[in-house]
This record gives sequence, C-alpha cells and structure tokens, in this order.
Amino acid sequence: MSLVHFCQKPLVKVSPNCVITEACRLMEHNNVGCLVAEQDGKLRGIVTDRDIALKVAGAQRDPRATRVEDIMTRDPIRISVNSDLHHLTALMHAYHVRRVPIVDGADTPLGIVTMDDLIALLSEEMSEIGKTISEEFSRGSA
Repeated sequence: MSLVHFCQKPLVKVSPNCVITEACRLMEHNNVGCLVAEQDGKLRGIVTDRDIALKVAGAQRDPRATRVEDIMTRDPIRISVNSDLHHLTALMHAYHVRRVPIVDGADTPLGIVTMDDLIALLSEEMSEIGKTISEEFSRGSA
C-alpha cells in the first residue's frame, strides 16, 4: 500500500520563524497535535504539543518570544510517499517515533502519518478479515 493514502487530509504547516503562540493557535484551529515546519518548500522540522508543554511551558519560556525553530525537532525522520506501509512501520519502530512526515523526492512535505492513523487503518483491515472469516464460516455450516 502506497503512503499517498495518508496525504489526502490537509497538512498543517508552519514557518520555523513562527512564534509559539501562533503555532498553538494553528494547532487548536486545525485540531492537531503537531505541525510540520517548512521553509522554502522543504521539510525543516516538526513541533508537537508535547514539545511546547515541556520546552516552553515547563521551561518557563515566553511563548510570544520563543520561535518554532527554537524547540522543534530539526531534520526529523521522514518517509518517501513512494514507500510502503511495511517500511513505515519499521521506521517508526526503529526510531521510536509516533509521527512521520511524508515527503516527495524534493523533500517537500505532502502529509504526515501518525500512530493513531496506523491503528485506525489496521483496525479497518482486521474488521474486514473478521467479516470474511465469518462469511466463510457461515457458508460452511449451512
């Protein structure tokens, strides 16, 4: 399965120069827990609500003066849109990450896949398998 499926929903991007208060507004408005930091059409980093909680609020930094680039994960693990689900899960496991930006060949962010996305997808797959088994079992006992 291509990762293009995960690029269907809008990707919420932010400039690394953006202040944290604006990043928080973007997260709230879009109901997301992370933002992809993009500059000149290239992936530069990722910032999560946890980054903000620990590195800004927990460190008592001023969110109006702190910029995304000050706390983001720079050069995050990423995956090509042409990769498959197996490669994605191996990458997430190997690097212990819950979110992976999806990029094209020019390192332009196209989407993001989260652990929650994978759980939902696998849940759908398991449901379909269960239905198939149930249908086969029903046919066999009739």
